[in-house]
Amino acid sequence: MKPVVELITAWADYESKNPAASVAEFCSHYLLNSKGLTDDTPVEVPASDSDAQLASLINQLNAIHVIYAKALLKEIPGIELEWFYFMKEIDQQKEARKSDIVSAVFFEQSTGIDILNRIKKAGLIQERNDPMDKRARLVKLSPQGEKILINLRDLLSKADHMLYQDLAGSNKKMLINLLSDTGKKHNTLISENRHKHLEELITGHQQEKK
Repeated sequence: MKPVVELITAWADYESKNPAASVAEFCSHYLLNSKGLTDDTPVEVPASDSDAQLASLINQLNAIHVIYAKALLKEIPGIELEWFYFMKEIDQQKEARKSDIVSAVFFEQSTGIDILNRIKKAGLIQERNDPMDKRARLVKLSPQGEKILINLRDLLSKADHMLYQDLAGSNKKMLINLLSDTGKKHNTLISENRHKHLEELITGHQQEKK
């Protein structure tokens, strides 16, 4: 079969099973499923098993990254790894309510506020009353916090490199593209449905797919 005909046939088959799919998604699917396949390739596992396998792999990689990151943080005594997540989000928002920062990094409010208070005690963030809501408090990085965050970014990038240096650049880009949409989707889903039970979200998602 000529390459062009093979590609068109593959697209027609993929589109029939995934009518809402984009060209980029098809290309990723095609490359993943055509690279190095042989007659001995195992049959595709059920979707639920694939979900579990993917979740397990991501959790494992995250745990390994935490181990590397905490080992590196020994170079800066007194700094907790969680502080980096909070300070990075504060830097991105410049100044924001404490509750919004906690939500953005997916921590429970009570736990997140406690972490912010420890960061403040270390002199890395500044806090003031929200002029729009006297019950709320705004936080931003202090000058010292800005310097520490720069150091943390440089230091913890070594953990990123250690974990993913063996992946080809094209594969990294593909993984980023594939997972970014999922991350954005569920970020929005959680933000808009914080008080709903997970079963309600699952039911709503299934109804949207029909």
